[in-house]
Amino acid sequence: MKNRILIFSFFVFAVIAMAVIGSLLKARSDQAKKLEIQSRDLAQFSEEKDSIAQVLGDATSSIANVYNQVSNVAGAVAVTKTLENIDNLNYKNQVAGKLAAISEVVTGYKQQMKTAEDRINTLKQRNSGFAQKLTVLEETVKKLKGTIEEQEVRIAQLSSELDLTRAERDKFKAEALAKAKKLVEKEQELTERTQALTETQSELYTAYFIVGTTDELSKKGYIEKKGSVLVFGGTWKPSDSLRVDESFTKIDTRKTMEIIMKSKFYRVVSVHDPKLLSPKPYEANNAPYSLKIGNPGRFWSQSKILIITED
Repeated sequence: MKNRILIFSFFVFAVIAMAVIGSLLKARSDQAKKLEIQSRDLAQFSEEKDSIAQVLGDATSSIANVYNQVSNVAGAVAVTKTLENIDNLNYKNQVAGKLAAISEVVTGYKQQMKTAEDRINTLKQRNSGFAQKLTVLEETVKKLKGTIEEQEVRIAQLSSELDLTRAERDKFKAEALAKAKKLVEKEQELTERTQALTETQSELYTAYFIVGTTDELSKKGYIEKKGSVLVFGGTWKPSDSLRVDESFTKIDTRKTMEIIMKSKFYRVVSVHDPKLLSPKPYEANNAPYSLKIGNPGRFWSQSKILIITED
């Protein structure tokens, strides 16, 4: 009897022990599954959070670029008021096209922010514990939405500026054409004055010279003897019928300060002051010979035609 009681007690203990162990194993299994689900949820949350962060990062850079484009178009809009006035109406259409394209891009980013906001809310609804970790993303979306709204307002303002009435455009066009015409006339007048001044200066500093023997120059009619009695005496002077032709050398008196000679024996036939030439006749030493002009302004003031004989 005693043995039966012991066997029964052992059996009961074994049943209780197995029940406890089974309960512990089940609890452990449930905990493992719960941790696995939490780990998977956390991994999915991190992946989704990183994806949203990447989208917002790209959007931040792109929206900043759009801001620059809007600024450039703002400058172009200002230019249209000038260009249209000189009958370049196509420019306005080009600017309007750029503005429409930028507006479409901004609308796309606006929708992108709405999508990002929905994704963040979905994450918060999935697990309230993730809310704190999403604060930075929510602030980023808020700032980007504000920037987009500012750009939309600026685009609307620029569109209004482009929408000039026909009367305004015609008025600006007429005024600008009148101003442009005056500017062209003034520019043409200035060009003509400059050209006339250049020609005058060129003539003022243009001179001619010829060097040759007395016989050569007299036969060509460039010089003639004056003051002689019968065939005696007299002095060689420029001919009264002297005309400059291709035999003369044309020079700029501001640049030419030296005349090349074949002989050191020379005589100035024209009215120029020989004292302003060096070396003096017969004083040159070595060939090739040349005459240097001192005080060109004074030298050429008496005549722009220089005649020198070499004998």
